[in-house]
Amino acid sequence: MELELCDFKFIQLYQPKFGYRFSFEPFILTDIDLPKHIKFAADFGSGCGIIAILLSKKFHLEKIFAVETNVDYIKIIQKNMCINNAKNIEIIDGIEKLPENTLELVLSNPPYYTKSSFRISKKFEMQKFETLPLSQMLEKITPKIKKNGLFRLSFHPTRLFELFTELSNKKFGIKTIQPIYGTKKTISKVCIIEAKKFAKTYITVNSPIFLEDYKFSL
Repeated sequence: MELELCDFKFIQLYQPKFGYRFSFEPFILTDIDLPKHIKFAADFGSGCGIIAILLSKKFHLEKIFAVETNVDYIKIIQKNMCINNAKNIEIIDGIEKLPENTLELVLSNPPYYTKSSFRISKKFEMQKFETLPLSQMLEKITPKIKKNGLFRLSFHPTRLFELFTELSNKKFGIKTIQPIYGTKKTISKVCIIEAKKFAKTYITVNSPIFLEDYKFSL
């Protein structure tokens, strides 16, 4: 796999030169204020490790688990950990290997397209389309999250009802919805959702983010 080194001034990251590449979601997912008591976090579906690296740079967390099953991407995460001196990241090659009832924060930028609703080149099927159904993903990740643990993920607006139903079934309370727009003239194609385990649903719709004006700060 041919790699390209991307320099964002505050971090450097290798990612595939061809094929699936991360977009804006990891930066917005990690653009949050965390309580000081949070020490254990996970980046589910880590890819090249950008979310884990950003968490490591921004917060003083004891351990960040980068969960990734693809061997090629695990090698990229290792390279990115090295060049960013990220010593508090541990790579895990399966959700089942995460410690039980430990995580206080889980971030994820999952592939949220389903083959019944979207068509895309077969070249990118594994990267763009979900390979683990939403209900199964939540079934596996829920036991790993502590009570009141925060689950923050990006998801397509057309599937929000499904997401909220599945989160409710797993005893997560929806807390915030933040729509993301490319420009002020386009529709939202991504929302950032926050939910808490064993908490009541009390939804706040945050101000939208317009990518044409957005600036990430570390």
